[in-house]
Amino acid sequence: MKPVLDLPILIPILILIIGVGIVASWRSSHHASAGLRKLLIALRICVLLAVSALLLNPGKWVDKTETTARLYPVMVDDSASMSITNGDKSRANTAQETTQIIITQAQTSGVETQLFSFDENVKSIDTPAEITAAGGQSNIHKAGTSLFSQLQASGRSPEAILMLTDGRQTAINKKSTLALQSRANNAPIYALSIGSDVKRKDIELTTTRNTITAFPKQNLQVTAVIKSSHLGEQNITLELLDTEDKVVAKQSLKITEEKSIFHTFSVKAPENSSSYKLRIEPHPDEQLTSNNECLVNTRILNTKTRVFIAEGAPYWDSKFLAQLLRQQAHMDVHSVHRLRDDRWFRIDSGQSDPSSSSDEVFPDTPEELAKYDLIIFGKNSEFFLTDQRIEALKGFVRDQGGAILFSRGKPYSGRLAALENLEPVNWSTGNTSAFNLAPTEDGQSAGLFGRALPAPDSPIWQSLPSLKDAHNIESVKPFTRILAEGSLPTNQAKFPLLMVRRYGQGATALVNADGLWKWDFYPEARELGNMYQEFWTQLIQWVVAYSEFLPGHDYSLHASNQSIELNDPIAFSLSYRGMNNAALNTAKPSLEISAKGIDTISLTPASSAPSAGKPTWKSSFTASKPGAYTAKVITHDGSPSPVMNFTVNAPPSEMDNLDPDPVFLEELCESTGGKLLTKEELPAFLKELFSNNSTSLAKTETIWQSSWLRWFVPLIILLLLAAEWWVRRRNGLI
Repeated sequence: MKPVLDLPILIPILILIIGVGIVASWRSSHHASAGLRKLLIALRICVLLAVSALLLNPGKWVDKTETTARLYPVMVDDSASMSITNGDKSRANTAQETTQIIITQAQTSGVETQLFSFDENVKSIDTPAEITAAGGQSNIHKAGTSLFSQLQASGRSPEAILMLTDGRQTAINKKSTLALQSRANNAPIYALSIGSDVKRKDIELTTTRNTITAFPKQNLQVTAVIKSSHLGEQNITLELLDTEDKVVAKQSLKITEEKSIFHTFSVKAPENSSSYKLRIEPHPDEQLTSNNECLVNTRILNTKTRVFIAEGAPYWDSKFLAQLLRQQAHMDVHSVHRLRDDRWFRIDSGQSDPSSSSDEVFPDTPEELAKYDLIIFGKNSEFFLTDQRIEALKGFVRDQGGAILFSRGKPYSGRLAALENLEPVNWSTGNTSAFNLAPTEDGQSAGLFGRALPAPDSPIWQSLPSLKDAHNIESVKPFTRILAEGSLPTNQAKFPLLMVRRYGQGATALVNADGLWKWDFYPEARELGNMYQEFWTQLIQWVVAYSEFLPGHDYSLHASNQSIELNDPIAFSLSYRGMNNAALNTAKPSLEISAKGIDTISLTPASSAPSAGKPTWKSSFTASKPGAYTAKVITHDGSPSPVMNFTVNAPPSEMDNLDPDPVFLEELCESTGGKLLTKEELPAFLKELFSNNSTSLAKTETIWQSSWLRWFVPLIILLLLAAEWWVRRRNGLI
């Protein structure tokens, strides 16, 4: 029973009603005979009992279910990349035909389909003919989540989603809930990858170095790499432009199919950090034009790099290196070479003749070492070093942000235990000869190769003369980065060749080779910018910068990346190694962000945990416009201001890459419990998916089914009332 009122309340009411009804019937029939009076009371009691039964509401609880056809939404890519023709038909035409196959099989199996087209958004369509490939960018994640929202709003739940697309996810989604929504609705995604790879007609322009560290008015070598695909032999014009898009230099070139060509512009470095743009005008038949230009950032240093060279066993390598560095106007070089036990000679920048002496000259104290940014050791450094000097060197690197470069492999004979803490490796015995330098991925991610020097995949590294005399290494110490390896031509074995290791606020680096002087005589290398000069000057500037502080700077500025995507944050870190820490309380540095076409933005970095006891700050910036940006530390104590450039890349366009992406689709499908289908298996898969799934039973609610809810129940009550009325009227009681 499901009474209209609680039983403790309803039963007294019913007793009262029945009692009052009987008394009223008895009193209203006191003139009638005894038999008639009993009949009227009986009829009245039957009516009252029937009404009481209605109020007690007898019955049972039953589950109400409804039967609906299963729903299989079909999402069809309508973005611009679907207009590409593969064979004799476009991808959109293939999608139309495949959609019709799905509809036909669904009708045969008795299941319901609903068509949707999508690019960045999803919309409902009625027929496959509405698929036109006229949309914008593809955003499969956003379209999928929007589809689930639309179906939920209409009260429908899909059994599975069928997706027809080339898989080009050009829009960037930081977080996607599509897989979670699919699993929550128990609706896996099954996709068919449409289209094949496209032989794209394209001229690609890149550079061997994205960032060049230089000094004002220094000669810069800006090298462009041009590669043509499926355009045959072409005559092009390569341009170098400044920040105002004015042409600085240009060159007519002939390019051939599938062959990279190089061209190097030699220009004077600007006064301040900025950028250059390499550009090629798009070819009329070119399908991708976004890669016809690239940026080259220049980091200009306005203070000289102070270098001390200590060479205990002079040879061609040490002589060439010292001579090269002394010729650099942006370097202040002091070099001391040991001739024999009692004879030394010293030559400094600006001098043409060395000064010979029987007195060894080497910085003895932290104050003397602080005059330099970099100490370079050749071989037999044990003739220069004492325990006191080594301790001073450790403080120079660890606390003062200085750098040490071991330029010719193992820097001493035998063992020098006190110096081992500063070395990136533990030495073994023996030497290796005849090998080539091969940059590593870590060397690229560290910013040396691909920015300061040509990238690891540049063919120049294979074309340079081989090196020799690499000392065998027992092990590489923790936190050492291997920037380049030595590659043996005989068996392709590799060993660490160029390494760097942070030590406190400074760094130590090691070039485990001799013979680089031969690069200075290699004609083809000179055509690409004189690789001997480029290698040493860029490596030295990179090592000095890697050690936290630029030459002559008390403030450092580093970024999490030098190339970021639009709307991605870039993190900056600043630190201070000066002696006047008290002044920072009233003169903390700030950070200035500028770019062409935007107002200059001033950031106030937040203090963070000190590094090696030195003040440090952190800040971040998110760009809303692509382009070349400059970050500059604004100092308030007269110190030089570190400056760096970074690039904010434009988002990819729909037509940048026209190859289908089945890998992305497969990962998406598997994350939802579905799978990536092939054209051949689609018919059998649809038949299996739709078979025995024509209906779906959905339990909606549990309801109360009253036993008296029949057509004859109210009729009986009316008949009883009518009978009592008729008897009373016939006997004159009304």
